[in-house]
Amino acid sequence: MSKVNISRRLFIGASVYFVATPVWASIFNTVNSLSVFSQNGRFFTAKEMTILSDAAEIMIPRTDTPGATDAKVIDVLDALMLSWAGNETKQQYKFIIKQIDLIAQSSFKVNYQSASKADRELLLNELDQRSFAERSTELSKSYRKLKEMIFHIFYTSEEANPYFMLVPGTYKGDITKNQMELYNLKKRVS
Repeated sequence: MSKVNISRRLFIGASVYFVATPVWASIFNTVNSLSVFSQNGRFFTAKEMTILSDAAEIMIPRTDTPGATDAKVIDVLDALMLSWAGNETKQQYKFIIKQIDLIAQSSFKVNYQSASKADRELLLNELDQRSFAERSTELSKSYRKLKEMIFHIFYTSEEANPYFMLVPGTYKGDITKNQMELYNLKKRVS
């Protein structure tokens, strides 16, 4: 594992968290277009990291803008499991990962990691549609919570929002143009 400190901004409720995350090694499987993690994360296993990373990239693919992988969404989610998540949230994320793998096995007769990219996309699109149509099942609740967190981490990342400025303390609504330019250079209101 190569250690790289990545400053990440996450808004959880009204709080701001800074999370330093390592970058986990993965190997790209060209046969089924899947980045397979070769080592465990801090909380998730390598297999779980692989499923989560792929699901996040299917939800937020790289186009002419960064995708979930570029924003290191799953690396941050893994770190949050130790610094932020309670036992119920941890169990809910583990549950949905296991269910995604079980659905792949029952639908395609192979585990998620062995399924083709088209099958994985189909699986997640179907799961997404059902999770919002049938909102009361544990599967749909867990999926929606995971999806919400993936998008939350992504949209609060520097890759997705490079012009974000942390504003600690009190509101400063009446500032001069020179003060604003100084704040923009520092990317921080002091």
